[in-house]
Amino acid sequence: MENKVLSQNIEQIKHYNSNLANKILMFEIEKSNLQLAQNENGEFNLILEKTPLHSTISAIDEANKIAYDFVDNKDSIKIIYGLGLGYLPDSTSNKLKETKIIVYEPNIELIKFVFSIAQLELFSKDNVFLCTDKEEFKQCVLNLIQENTSLSISFLNSYKTLFLEDIKDTLNLALNIQAELNGNKNTFLKKAPSCFSNSLLNLKHIIRNPKISDLKDVYKGKTAIILCAGPSLNDDIELIKENQDKFVIFALNPTLKLLNKHKIKPNFIVAIENTDIVEQFCELKLDRSYLIMEAFSYHWILLNKFRKTFSYISNDNFFNYWIRDCLKLNDCLETKGTVSYTALMSAFIMGFEKIIITGQDLAYKDGLCYSRDCHFGELDCVFDEKEKQYKIIAKDFEKFSKAFKTAKTTPEKEIRLANKYLERLNKNICTVKSQDGKQLPSKTDYAIFIKCFEQAALELKKANPNLELINSSKGSAQIDGFENISLSEVIKGLEPVEKLNLDCHKGKFDPDYVLSKTKKLLEQLQNFQKLRDELVLVNEKIIKELQNKNIFTQNAQALMKKHTQIFSSILELSKEKDVDFIINVFLHRIKECFEMNYFSDIETAKKALEKINENFNRLEGVIKNGIKGLSNCQTFVLKEFFNV
Repeated sequence: MENKVLSQNIEQIKHYNSNLANKILMFEIEKSNLQLAQNENGEFNLILEKTPLHSTISAIDEANKIAYDFVDNKDSIKIIYGLGLGYLPDSTSNKLKETKIIVYEPNIELIKFVFSIAQLELFSKDNVFLCTDKEEFKQCVLNLIQENTSLSISFLNSYKTLFLEDIKDTLNLALNIQAELNGNKNTFLKKAPSCFSNSLLNLKHIIRNPKISDLKDVYKGKTAIILCAGPSLNDDIELIKENQDKFVIFALNPTLKLLNKHKIKPNFIVAIENTDIVEQFCELKLDRSYLIMEAFSYHWILLNKFRKTFSYISNDNFFNYWIRDCLKLNDCLETKGTVSYTALMSAFIMGFEKIIITGQDLAYKDGLCYSRDCHFGELDCVFDEKEKQYKIIAKDFEKFSKAFKTAKTTPEKEIRLANKYLERLNKNICTVKSQDGKQLPSKTDYAIFIKCFEQAALELKKANPNLELINSSKGSAQIDGFENISLSEVIKGLEPVEKLNLDCHKGKFDPDYVLSKTKKLLEQLQNFQKLRDELVLVNEKIIKELQNKNIFTQNAQALMKKHTQIFSSILELSKEKDVDFIINVFLHRIKECFEMNYFSDIETAKKALEKINENFNRLEGVIKNGIKGLSNCQTFVLKEFFNV
């Protein structure tokens, strides 16, 4: 006989998650651990493994007391851990009309049991969602969360007693999703201008360099080692030096000076940094190493003499879509914002079936943030007994500040950048699980990277079941999918690997297509440059007029009209494909100016125009670099292929 209560509950779930509805419906309850009882007020209570889930006096009063202080806010997500008999989710949904409510109940037997006996109206509401596992929960959070969303979790005392660790994990998962979302957005807004500049300044090199995909399976079945800059790299450095013939060495750019000190010659150097990292390459002999670099990597590193450079052009970053279109690429290269991920994917493409990583701590091991002789090697992680929390400090601040030295910096700026970097690190301290199951201090970026590597391990092993992934970073963060084996043990079974000569590889591209693409973008950038120059000049005149007269004079009003016309032209240009990338990044930075009528009064107008000019002045160098890079690329193609 059909259970009408169950059917009605299932219909509510179907509206937003038909797969979950079917999963609940198809779940078979055999011998249940659940029982119904009554409390002192005569309300039903649910007993799980001899534990009453609700108050033995009044379940409704208990739920209402918890929900009493909840504040309704459309920019909030309230997670209710545990369905129980629905008292707390029901009280919450009655109190919160705009807040998104996620009811997370990992016990699907309990859900089926409750759905079969109690009609729950709350899941018919547009702001209430049910999840039964972490993947569903993760997807639900991703669908609902924004950068400024407020997250909180609530639960019955019984659930706290039974499932405290999972409650913590559930909240941390949601917080990590938000951290990743904000991190990606902030990284995009911060790095996009320099990535745009670098990509175009690198363009003439990128098109003529071979691609990482050209090396597919060249080292099939062989062993690679990826050297990362974590503290555990020091533990293995002598073993690596003595056994350089046993593996092909991939070195991340921050490790270069340490490797040079120990006379270790990397076969591949991997770099994806968009900022000035020239100091990491200074005074090093690199002509025996191949470079693997992203399209947006800092353009000055190409002044170094490498044996050859291979381009790794990911399909999910910055301006790469335009570069990939120029080269007519159809591969699926990912990057996750960490150079070690790029190295792992490069090694997999080359066909290595045993890939070892060391120095991939993704935590602050033994109080160290980085291996001592690496870039930023002066940083220590200490526990502040007074404040009862971990802190990052510079063991030798003067030496640490030199890590920020570039051709353009002064000692004062280096100190300022060093302090800013320390401040950012200390804002993002968290803990992660170590290989021995304990907690290690780390940072939120690293926690996200751990998940990226675990997902990569699943996908790569599915693509190649013979693949061995080994983590020799002793005492580091646990990365599921990688075997934790010391390098000394791994080396015992290794045979020497012949290092291949890859010099014959050359870049391939369609010169006519590249010329047409660069011509169009060059015209758009030149138009944008002209509009930018006009806007900045007009804004300066308006500001000066307002400062001198402190009223909207007839001249000021004429200039304001001109400002509006230019801005409209910029907005129109921002709709053009390709140039939209960089224009919209800067428009986003001044979005609050759009959200107000900034010509409503004198002070508002001056502040808004100054902010617009500040951001559009930053844009000047970005546009000039883009134009220069496109012109250089066109000159190269015309000379090499058309004798012009």
